[in-house]
Amino acid sequence: MKKILGLILTAALTASLLTGCTMGHTEDTTQNEEPVVSSEEESSVEESSAEESLAPEVTVTPEPEPEEPIPAGMAKSSLTGEYISQELEAKRPYSFMIDNSKAAVPQSGIGSASMYFEAPVEGAYTRINAVFEDISGLTRIGPLRSCRDYFLSITAGLDRLFVHYGQAAYALPYLESDDVDNISGLLGSTYGCFYRDYTYHSGEHTAYIGEEGLLKAMDIRGYSDTHPDDYETPYNFAWVGEEVTNEGGDEASYVATGYPYNTPYFVYNPDEGVYYRYQFNEPHIDVETGEQLKVKNIILEYQNYDIYQRTKIEHAVYLHFDTTAGGKGKYITNGKAVDITWERKSFWEPVTYYDADGNELKINTGKTWTCLIQNQYLGNCVIGADAASAVCIESPEEVAEAEQYNADWKAAYAYGEDQYLTIMNTERLQAIASHGGKSKVEEGTVNH
Repeated sequence: MKKILGLILTAALTASLLTGCTMGHTEDTTQNEEPVVSSEEESSVEESSAEESLAPEVTVTPEPEPEEPIPAGMAKSSLTGEYISQELEAKRPYSFMIDNSKAAVPQSGIGSASMYFEAPVEGAYTRINAVFEDISGLTRIGPLRSCRDYFLSITAGLDRLFVHYGQAAYALPYLESDDVDNISGLLGSTYGCFYRDYTYHSGEHTAYIGEEGLLKAMDIRGYSDTHPDDYETPYNFAWVGEEVTNEGGDEASYVATGYPYNTPYFVYNPDEGVYYRYQFNEPHIDVETGEQLKVKNIILEYQNYDIYQRTKIEHAVYLHFDTTAGGKGKYITNGKAVDITWERKSFWEPVTYYDADGNELKINTGKTWTCLIQNQYLGNCVIGADAASAVCIESPEEVAEAEQYNADWKAAYAYGEDQYLTIMNTERLQAIASHGGKSKVEEGTVNH
């Protein structure tokens, strides 16, 4: 879609520039005239140049940025910014597609995650991609469900191993590519690494995996469990012991994202300096520990979205988020919210956040919860001192602008969707061919 929109915009811009070059133009004949310089002036210039050439060059060496004094034998976590062992930091994290329907709660193992990425899927449900730095001793993580393409993009910069139980058709080109190492519960080779558990749920809400199954799947798929030597975290964390206060930001002790199905919200606890998570009008807990989920940071990315093939299929449901357009958002920590912008240069590149002054955003150490907020529904997202006093996160003017931005994007997207889907299919076939004709994801599987 980016390629299509780029072609459309480029054509329009080129036409505009060509038109502009022919309007109000008068030839400047003075550019061809050489200036008249006297011999005295010429001699003075030569002497000045000679003196300058003899003057010693002064090189100003910028002072190096101070480095955080990390304790010996430790490293800074790429997911939380906290100190962890060097051995653990060298390991690639796992990200899990967590089922987040009412029938799927309570969830297992989710409290051990370091980062959370939540976004709407079909039917106003949300799913959570929970990223774990350490899976040691975990025997039950889930329930797991199928992935959507935008979850692959928003977690791409973490060099994670992507664990899911199936996929929407639109995720196939990305799962087939060499840019993601996926461990699927519906792939024949790794099917036996997952298991069904009916302790808390029934039906399709019963797929789980644990440390033993994950390590077995890694061996089967031949994936490396360590980061490449040049890996760098995409997040700019504060030093351990420092605190980003968001001074001057809007009151945000209460944050509700506006998702209509699970109605999630966060409540700030000033004594602990963290946000407690709620959904379905009750605390969001990890049933394995009985503890409520809590995070230090909340990041909201405002994004445009549409539905795949909405003009072609009567009951089209799968959502498509524009993860590479860049846009606005909020960074929320310590009870305050400040404006940010976000940039993701391509589908597979990591996100970069910027503060209101255009500097790379500094994030507090600790766990982070990122939510994709649809520009069309930005008006449903509220913050405040508490639920009773909470107001829209943006002004009416900002909300109207975001809604119009999404409407314009939808119009452009619908215009080029057939070509977009053709490109996706072509990329998938090319990826399969590069694997010797063997698909990374078995065909004919059931998508949940």
